[in-house]
Amino acid sequence: MATYYLQTGISPNSYNGDLGGSFEKWTVLFHLGVKLNHKEKLNGNLSMAFGTLNGQQINYAPPPIDNVTPTPNTFFNTSVFTFNYDLHYNIIKKENLIVYASQGFGLMRFNPRDEFGNNFQDQFATRAANETYGNIAAIFPTTVGAIYFLPNQFGVGFQTSLLNSTTDYLDNISQWGLEDGNDNILQFRFTVYAPLSYKERALPEPSN
Repeated sequence: MATYYLQTGISPNSYNGDLGGSFEKWTVLFHLGVKLNHKEKLNGNLSMAFGTLNGQQINYAPPPIDNVTPTPNTFFNTSVFTFNYDLHYNIIKKENLIVYASQGFGLMRFNPRDEFGNNFQDQFATRAANETYGNIAAIFPTTVGAIYFLPNQFGVGFQTSLLNSTTDYLDNISQWGLEDGNDNILQFRFTVYAPLSYKERALPEPSN
């Protein structure tokens, strides 16, 4: 098997937060990365992705807080860019099949906007007083997946990931939110693997 693979893929994604509970709406991310395949059990994986997330709750209306009526946004669309490293544990590794689980760490840049394309970070009336946030957050992707390899060593794969984030602002809403905890992303990813390099096999000793 190859020791390095170039990987390209596409994934339907859905966010879970105040404007889209239970992963209701789906958008697309595109992926590019390199998979390491040196070891029998543990191997690394570098990847990046870009695309959009969005959500909408037309009747979203939190109750008054301290006699102040919240005026949060009811729609958002955010561009997303992620870069992460994952450590893969091969549950099964055969010549034509790998089944794995992985845990990763990375960074996500996000930029929530309204239906007119205006940046929500500059719209302070959509959040509680003096509530500000940055647009870079850490992510911890938890993944299970499988890769099937063809005789030419190209592979096709499918994986399911939950991108646990450290931000509650993918939808621009936090203190006026009705959901506890940070926003998360559920991802179903389809990937094609192309071999980049191969491990050399030792030739048998010549017989006398």
